[in-house]
Amino acid sequence: MKYPRKAFILAAGFGSRLLPLTQIKPKPLFPLWGTPALGHALDLLKSWGVQDALVNAHHHAGQVLEYLRTRPADGMKCQLSYEPEILGTGGALTKARWFLEEDPFWMLNADVLAELSCEPLIEAHRRHGAIATLWLHPEKGPRTVEFREGLVSCFKSSAPGTDGTATFCGLQLLSPRILAHLPPTGFASIVDAYERAMLAGEKVAGVEVPKSYWADIGTPDSYLATHREMTTIPRWKKFGVKGVPFVSKGTGTTVHPRATVIDSVLWDNVTVTAGASITHAIISDGVRVDSPVDYMAIKAEQLADPVITRILAALKWEPGRSTVMPLPPRGSARTFTRLLSRNPASSAIAVRYKLDRPENALYTSHARFLARHCVSVPSVLLDWPDEQICVLEDVGSDNLEHLVPKLTRTACLALYKKTLDIVARLHTRATHAALRRPFNLSMPFTRHLYEWEQNLFCDQFLNRHRALSDRTMGQIRKELARLIPAQVRAPRVIIHRDLQSSNVMILNGTVYLIDFQGMRFGTAAYDLASLLCDPYVNLPGEMRQELLDYYLDQIPNGQSVRELFWVAAVERLAQALGAFGRLGSVPTTSYFLKHIPAGVRQLQNALNQLPGLETLKRSLEDGGYFSNDT
Repeated sequence: MKYPRKAFILAAGFGSRLLPLTQIKPKPLFPLWGTPALGHALDLLKSWGVQDALVNAHHHAGQVLEYLRTRPADGMKCQLSYEPEILGTGGALTKARWFLEEDPFWMLNADVLAELSCEPLIEAHRRHGAIATLWLHPEKGPRTVEFREGLVSCFKSSAPGTDGTATFCGLQLLSPRILAHLPPTGFASIVDAYERAMLAGEKVAGVEVPKSYWADIGTPDSYLATHREMTTIPRWKKFGVKGVPFVSKGTGTTVHPRATVIDSVLWDNVTVTAGASITHAIISDGVRVDSPVDYMAIKAEQLADPVITRILAALKWEPGRSTVMPLPPRGSARTFTRLLSRNPASSAIAVRYKLDRPENALYTSHARFLARHCVSVPSVLLDWPDEQICVLEDVGSDNLEHLVPKLTRTACLALYKKTLDIVARLHTRATHAALRRPFNLSMPFTRHLYEWEQNLFCDQFLNRHRALSDRTMGQIRKELARLIPAQVRAPRVIIHRDLQSSNVMILNGTVYLIDFQGMRFGTAAYDLASLLCDPYVNLPGEMRQELLDYYLDQIPNGQSVRELFWVAAVERLAQALGAFGRLGSVPTTSYFLKHIPAGVRQLQNALNQLPGLETLKRSLEDGGYFSNDT
């Protein structure tokens, strides 16, 4: 068996899903237990007998070149193919034609971590006389490649994830014949070249390699997960123990014995001080950590971000003494970044939003209105509406969702009652002010909006997660529609619209409401159901009833709220499950799927309180369909 002696490594991508970390370091140089991903790729190729490697680069090309230049000599020759304009996986190969010979060569993505034998790919390539032989994974990833009897037939399956589909892992053995199916210059995709070659009669083989390991470090979660998984692979077991929290520390990094670091990666020269807590986070080079971090932290002076620079200047904070901590993606087209300053000691939340949802532009005016009427919300520090940027008071990371599991029943009731005091002021004092002097709110709840929520539930949850007949779906829609008239007729107050536990923050005993940009007129029962029947927090029934009674004592004429509570609960939970289904289908927010089982249980409980929804009840009785979403 002849082993290829040349390899082409793709390292030019922008790594946009890892922003802002990739503003300061290219993804191929992200360390995996102290060795850059590119280094792991080179080590794998060296073990396969590769003697000559070409690495393409565009984004932070200078850093890639410096790594190759300073990497210890190990008998493998490494060269760089610089792309002033990024050329894509196919265009990069065309530019590298000078490097290729007549023999097959390896091509792989530098941001892939792999552990496998190369022999099955070499043998399949020879047996099929293939123009390309791809490494495929039968379980991980999107599984969009269709193949049969060792040959690929389609790269864009109409039924991804079904039998006969697999994921292309970014590693392939190629014949130089592929160049005939690439354009002579410019941007091009290697997959497009494969499809053209197949139309011309060439064979593209696919191989699932037994006992192999593959990981793509394209997102913060997958980057951290790869560190954890590596501790289960024989070659990397020295880095940790399966099931035990890991800590990967770079050169010059120090962690105080009284600090807590769990399942996190600390790059070079990080300092973690006493009392600091780092959980499931990535800390970039040179950061000093004094406070909790649960996603990522970066030195402000390292970021080439003019918006952050302007914000720090407006706040009169020194970049050299400031840390940028992006917060995890939420279910909206907004990004949140915590900014910390050591001199002066302070913190703030920078928000960037888009106007595809007009309500995003209402947040700051709503915040000022609510504050004037004794509804506790974060203060607005900066407001630049022309640029869709605002900066808010930082009210910490603790919310009801996170705190309730740690609290005694008495402490939990006390926090919820504080929250309901604020909600009652929203529904009374703020409502009276808005009626006296109207201001810009989102469209009120109408029949149309209730129908939209119910259609979201049917289309994004039931159709995605439960195979129901058209007749059954039609009956469910009719049952839900019967809930609308009572909600439309109910007295209207200003409601928060998304009053779940994750939007109730607690700092030093004070409760704050956030995410109220969708505030509008509707029934108070909707807010009460959102808070007390929340999929994120499973309140016991007797506690829910006690809190509902407490709220009703704070407002006049609360009987209509009591009568409508379970109707609103079904409405709100249907909306929440529809949102979980929609957001869960997007990779960056797929974590919403884990809330589906709790949401279903809450909806089942609400349905049991109402007559006339039997078809929907039966559709939820078999819970197996959502068990894989956790």
